[in-house]
Amino acid sequence: MAGEAAARHPNQFNILRLLAALAVLASHGLFLYRLELPVPFAGHSLGAVAVYVFFFISGYLVAQSWERSRGPFDFAAKRVGRIYPGLIVSTLFSVVVIGALVTTVPLSAYWGDRGTWLNLANNMAGISTVQVLPGVFEHNPFARAVNGSLWTIRYELLMYALLGLMAWVRAQRHRWAYAVCAGALALIWWAGSTQGWPAARPGWTGWLLETWSPAQITMLGVYFFVGSAFARLRVRHHWGWGWLGVLALIGARSGTQQQWIQLALWVGIPSLTFYLAWAGRHIVSASSSVSAWLRPQADLSYGVYIYAFPIQQAVTQWSLANGWSLMACLSLSLVATVGMAAFSWFWVEKPALDWTRAALKIQALSHRE
Repeated sequence: MAGEAAARHPNQFNILRLLAALAVLASHGLFLYRLELPVPFAGHSLGAVAVYVFFFISGYLVAQSWERSRGPFDFAAKRVGRIYPGLIVSTLFSVVVIGALVTTVPLSAYWGDRGTWLNLANNMAGISTVQVLPGVFEHNPFARAVNGSLWTIRYELLMYALLGLMAWVRAQRHRWAYAVCAGALALIWWAGSTQGWPAARPGWTGWLLETWSPAQITMLGVYFFVGSAFARLRVRHHWGWGWLGVLALIGARSGTQQQWIQLALWVGIPSLTFYLAWAGRHIVSASSSVSAWLRPQADLSYGVYIYAFPIQQAVTQWSLANGWSLMACLSLSLVATVGMAAFSWFWVEKPALDWTRAALKIQALSHRE
């Protein structure tokens, strides 16, 4: 699973993913309340930077998951078991609980509307291009969007498919295959950003480009495959990664040209994330109290990510209606989101992971007989 490597070695990948999820919550909290975004780098919000951290870590851990897998089916089963149970329950929560509670239309009309069921099916499938429900959040500052964070899920799934395809055709047997893939995606992004991406036209091509943005595929793909390359090349922890990351992010912060800012982020975010993930590993290994704090058994990051947006939209609606402050809105959202994330981990995600592991183990034993 994506967290298997993190659990076996003294690192802080879980805590970094949780911090990234909380950064998305903070960024969206400000935006949903007053339509402002914290932007640490020109053209890149705090939430976007957190997503980049997610994709780098995912690439690093998922590449290791493939190496431990017995084949494409084993790998795909792990990925489905990690992503879909939590996503399905989160979507049901958004539609059946949040949507039904806050909709301004009669419940008979809500459940009778085709859009309700389209939203449910679309988001449960991981496509997440349908973000509205009848009568829901229509008067919020960021009106109608129910769970805007889920758009990254389809890109995450696409990265799994691309990595699995490379592995299936044995391209990854070349040590530098993932690094070459990251470089190729960076060149495509650079060319598209300077020469202009293809414009969406009415019809299926418009739907295709709106669903699968070439800019997003290539830009996020670089982070993912840089992470995969770190894993494949067995990159070792060194203080130099920390300095490289800091210097690159200073360059991105002071930059003004889109292409060079993106290049600096491609260097800075993976480098600093990798450094922080392994920093102090000897202390973590030696101290049980530090280890328990930095390596919590409950991986709440995914739950925070998939529950925060609908909860924040609901709390924002109630906060503005009652004159509550932004801090009150953020605090209530945080408590409710962490509570749902804990529910998701202990009652949905972890049982699904345990079941997947057990099923794959039984299948492996049956093949040996």
